[in-house]
Amino acid sequence: MKNVILYVRVSTDEQADKGFSLRDQEEKLLKYCNDNRLNIVSIFREDYSAKTFNRPEMKKLISYCRKNHKDVDELLFVKWDRFSRNTAESYNKINLFQGLGINVNAITQPLDMSIPEQGILLAVYLSAPEVENLRRSQNVIAGTRRAMKEGRYVSSPPKGYSMGRDASKKPVLVPNDDADYIRDAFELMSSRIYNLKEVFGRLKKKGFKSSSTAFSRTMRNPLYCGKVYIKAYKDEREQYVDGIHEPLITKAIFDKVQEILDGRKKQKGKSHKKVNPNFPLRGFVMCPKCDKPLSASTSKGRNKPYSYYHCFSPCDVRIKKDDVHSWFNHFLKSISLDQNAYKLLIELIKEEFTKIDKQNGIGPKHYQKLNNLEEKQLKIQDLYIDGDLSKEEYQKAKMRCQNLIDELREKEKQLEKKQEVFQLYKNGLKGLESIENQYIKSI
Repeated sequence: MKNVILYVRVSTDEQADKGFSLRDQEEKLLKYCNDNRLNIVSIFREDYSAKTFNRPEMKKLISYCRKNHKDVDELLFVKWDRFSRNTAESYNKINLFQGLGINVNAITQPLDMSIPEQGILLAVYLSAPEVENLRRSQNVIAGTRRAMKEGRYVSSPPKGYSMGRDASKKPVLVPNDDADYIRDAFELMSSRIYNLKEVFGRLKKKGFKSSSTAFSRTMRNPLYCGKVYIKAYKDEREQYVDGIHEPLITKAIFDKVQEILDGRKKQKGKSHKKVNPNFPLRGFVMCPKCDKPLSASTSKGRNKPYSYYHCFSPCDVRIKKDDVHSWFNHFLKSISLDQNAYKLLIELIKEEFTKIDKQNGIGPKHYQKLNNLEEKQLKIQDLYIDGDLSKEEYQKAKMRCQNLIDELREKEKQLEKKQEVFQLYKNGLKGLESIENQYIKSI
């Protein structure tokens, strides 16, 4: 009889989801072990995100396995996304467990690691949750940037502000008890009588609580003069927009303080060195002896010049340029996808995304619910026209229905975005074909 360890994990935002609860996962694992006559050695329960393996229970699990690996045959969980949502770290941990003689597997997505082709399916299982996380992150970034472009600051409020709500129940910065300290700080600094350290000291004596480093950042924050700073992102440049919150100081005072802090000096940017087309791998190839980046140069010979990638004393490693380039091209060819592998991966990814769509519950019931809500909206409108509902009752009922409709529509949009992700997969995998040629063209 095999000895197994069970691992169940749920993140805070998944606790209420059916099928993701710790109890539901544990029940499935216990039934699986009972049906397959497996002896459960221990169960580890985790309420933590799977973005990294820096999780309390996972650390305990790994420590337990290192001490008792002779008594453990297998580590089981329900799905691979319960194990991790970080592809690179997942492979490292799988290798760690396999090195201890412990097989790692998911009961609803079982794999036979002894079959090389199963490695492709493992890559899909591990990368799909990470892509989903990245997509969620992009949605959050897009929503945050959209709000900030409208002048609505939605990040953690700085000193002097608290996060309140406007008439439409949306977040907006409102001055708090520290606002007077911030006003005093800029007024004192703009007088040119005190330096930053002295201003901070005077405020601390009045009861202002902060660190000197945080205070330095405070004096650079344009939010206090009513400006919202938006970082550069992709092809969008950084920008400042007028905020909808109440400024604590005027822009004139803020600009004056910045001028004082800068000391009227502008820093010049540094340009990066261009890649030498004769030695494109210089600084990237590592020395086999000391593991430091190799430099490169050309020396004159009797009949012709000779080029080498080389290290420095005391290593004195010298490798012919042609050999290094040949080895690198051979490596690129080894990781390039052929047409058959590309088609297989696309089909596996397509199948995995189909499963995700089914789990999201978009089906006939979804559209029926949407139709019912739209019909309900029309009935509410008729009742209002007939005088059976007051204006206030009508607006509340209409808003309640509209919010539910918006939620269902948003769910449909998320499915459409998954198609975009699938296309990104296809384009990304297409880029893995003939990598060596792409490298040569890029030099």
